[in-house]
Amino acid sequence: MAQSVFFHPGGDMFPINRIRFFLGLLLLGLQVTAWAEDLEQASSYELGKGWQVPGTGFNLGGYASGGFEDDHSKGWALGMDDLSLFVRWEGEGKLRLFSEFDLEAPVTLQEGSGLTTKNAYLALERLYMDYLYSDKLNFRGGKYLTPIGRWNLLHAAPLVWTTTRPLITEYAFPTNATGAMAYGTLPLFGTEIDYSVYTAIGNDWRPNPKLDPFSEAKGLHFNVPLGRAGQFGVSYANFEQKSSIGEHKNLVGLDYYWEHNRYEITSEAVYRSSDEGSSQKEQGIFVQAAIPLTQRLYGIARYEVYDPAGSSPTVNLWLAGLALRVAPSVLLKAEYSHPNHNTIQSSNGTNNVPDGLFTSFAIMF
Repeated sequence: MAQSVFFHPGGDMFPINRIRFFLGLLLLGLQVTAWAEDLEQASSYELGKGWQVPGTGFNLGGYASGGFEDDHSKGWALGMDDLSLFVRWEGEGKLRLFSEFDLEAPVTLQEGSGLTTKNAYLALERLYMDYLYSDKLNFRGGKYLTPIGRWNLLHAAPLVWTTTRPLITEYAFPTNATGAMAYGTLPLFGTEIDYSVYTAIGNDWRPNPKLDPFSEAKGLHFNVPLGRAGQFGVSYANFEQKSSIGEHKNLVGLDYYWEHNRYEITSEAVYRSSDEGSSQKEQGIFVQAAIPLTQRLYGIARYEVYDPAGSSPTVNLWLAGLALRVAPSVLLKAEYSHPNHNTIQSSNGTNNVPDGLFTSFAIMF
């Protein structure tokens, strides 16, 4: 997925007006949460677990997110980021169906431009069928999230601690793939190892014009538990992308997750080489910590290093913020991101690196 897009207040507004915009969004988010809790009490619906359609195998759910930002390269912004709908179907047999449609930036009030829908896009994030053969071996066909690292698979706004994504999870590889996958859990070396092996050949289903999809790919990912508190993952992918057909890229990734007494540490690293030479190699790493301050409030810190392919210089980025877990499926976030420079040159043109204040409200329904 692309970086968050928000409504932009006009450039002639004073800081107090911007604060009112943010407080208004916050109050709206809290009101939505209250409405959802009322619905929980009045029905069998449980916030964050979707709605089971009576008499069918269908479950409807999703998430919504919006926020306020003061990005030094783009100016003030306020508005909706995502409205995502999940549709699940489970029959009595071994087949399962899942789809996710994401309406990105449906309306924008932009500095200097007024109200606009030019950034709106209905993205097909996922659409696949699973055949659940056994715990050890299952099959998937369709469009799915690329299994590289942890963040890309958990990227929904209510499930991650920050409004902005780490750079390597957004630019180093296509975030979606269309093809086939085998996955499961294998008992090895006295523990259980999760694995996925996948391939993507041909056209991506409804490719997002802001992204550079696979033209072909094959890869694998392993996730190994480290005792009761930690997990360690390894990723490998060999692929071509639509913007550079004929250039073969090899990616190796490592990811780590640790959690104990509500403290969390997450880290990912990737190294991507190219048969076009060393000038096209790409690499990066991030380390993120979540520290409980109260029962619901967390302090968040992240450090990133990202060395993109081409002539762009290496980005070093520091992030510090707060996250308030209003309810298990509702999260308020505020963070300040400071890079050493705020643009990178990617295959799709110059991209902005988060630089400034970012806040958001996210709810899973």
